[in-house]
Amino acid sequence: MNEFVVHACEQVLRFTTVKDWKDLSEERKVQLSFNMGVFSPGLGLSKEEGYDSVAGTARGDMAVQELHKHLRSIVTSHGVVIEEENVAKEF
Repeated sequence: MNEFVVHACEQVLRFTTVKDWKDLSEERKVQLSFNMGVFSPGLGLSKEEGYDSVAGTARGDMAVQELHKHLRSIVTSHGVVIEEENVAKEF
C-alpha cells in the first residue's frame, strides 16, 4: 500500500475522533478534506463512500463518531495497516 494513502487513512481517522464537527478548527477541516482527497481515490471509493459521508457530517446529517466508524470499517475492509498511535495523536 502506498505510504501516502496509509498516512491519509491515519489522518482521516485522527481528525474524526472529535465529539462534534464544531470541535474541529477550520484548519483541521481543510486537512481532513485534503486527506479525504487522497483516501477516497487511493482506496478506490465511490463518491458516496468517501466525500458524501464527510459532507453529510458537515451538514449535521451524521455524527462524527458515525463517520469515524464508517471510515474505520473502510480502512479495515481494504486491509490497510495503520499505526494506532498516529490516529491517537493530539492535534
